[in-house]
Amino acid sequence: MLEVTDLHVSYGGAVRALQGVSLHVPDRQVVAVLGSNGAGKSTLLRTVSATLRLHRGAVVGGSITYHGKSLAGLDAARTVRLGIVQVPEGRRIFGRLTVEENLRAGGLGAADKRARAASRDRVFDLFPILAQRRKQRAALLSGGEQQMLAIGRALMTAPKLIILDEPSLGLAPKIVGQIGRILKAINADGTSVLLVEQNAVMALGVADTAYVLDVGRVSLSGSAKELAASDDVRQLYLGHTATSSPGVVAGKPDVEESLRPKATLSRWQG
Repeated sequence: MLEVTDLHVSYGGAVRALQGVSLHVPDRQVVAVLGSNGAGKSTLLRTVSATLRLHRGAVVGGSITYHGKSLAGLDAARTVRLGIVQVPEGRRIFGRLTVEENLRAGGLGAADKRARAASRDRVFDLFPILAQRRKQRAALLSGGEQQMLAIGRALMTAPKLIILDEPSLGLAPKIVGQIGRILKAINADGTSVLLVEQNAVMALGVADTAYVLDVGRVSLSGSAKELAASDDVRQLYLGHTATSSPGVVAGKPDVEESLRPKATLSRWQG
């Protein structure tokens, strides 16, 4: 579905944020991108969603194709119409609007009224709490509910690929587990997922394939099961040594065991 090939991105013509990054998102799969702060994860998502220029960044090499067609030169609105929708970091919902108004705003690009109604019903099926609070202002929701609303708003255009930037950030372990299960349900409905996360436990628990970014480069890649069993990933992200008792069973981490990497990443940062 999505192919990123030898991507180079810089800011201000000087700071090189991505250096030769390549990855692919197969149709109907979940792909996770792990990495510490400053590794280039958000830059990668901005490039795919065509919002990079809003952050004064520029692609200086490489390519991104979606179903075989180049995304070069497209703006964010056109990218959304193609079926690529991003949920940005920080739960950027419209606080003064109600839950239902937020969803209506997300569905403005939907084909027709019937399509918008179908998408809204799907969102309420995935997040029953939003249906219960449909008339409540979004600013009054809990952090977890706001994250659900942000994801639900993105689903209102029935995207083929949904991109999420740190959806677990600041959430309690129980809510993180719930978000992980929702992402699997979204994928099971046929939507591909590109997930950027520092929480490797949750990310590897839902992903089919994963990549590790280290200072703008892909340092590791493989199936989620392979990376969950990797000593480097387990020590740096899951907080386990090769001989400890990990929260990973058959390559699937316990989603609620940890929220954050437990070891420093200085070795990965050179």
